Amino acid sequence: MNERQEIEAAISAWNSGLDNGDIEAMVATCHENTITVNESQPVTVGIQAIRDKYIPRINAAEISSGYDIETLQFFGDVAVVSGRFYGTMKMRDTGEIKSPEGRLVLVYKRDDSGAWKMILDIDNNGPQ
Repeated sequence: MNERQEIEAAISAWNSGLDNGDIEAMVATCHENTITVNESQPVTVGIQAIRDKYIPRINAAEISSGYDIETLQFFGDVAVVSGRFYGTMKMRDTGEIKSPEGRLVLVYKRDDSGAWKMILDIDNNGPQ
């Protein structure tokens, strides 16, 4: 597997965890001090903060998510991804279907085992 495929696999593992309601699969793709900077929300740091942010979302909706990589650059053991995210959320309480989409920047760093772990997640919602 080449480096691009490894990054795609890490992103897909996050999305699969999200779509299947498996928060531990999501955080397994992250560095212990991952920084998340999501639109209209406080900056958070760490795996527990990711759990606290995403468990309510997972409990509230059936989620299907996707992404497109527009640029991917490697700087030694750091990878910077920019692109877009999209998906659907069927709200469990109302049946309403939401279609979040927006732009993202993800930064990954190889850990001591050689695995790519997310260290930064920045996104914003809205038109492309």
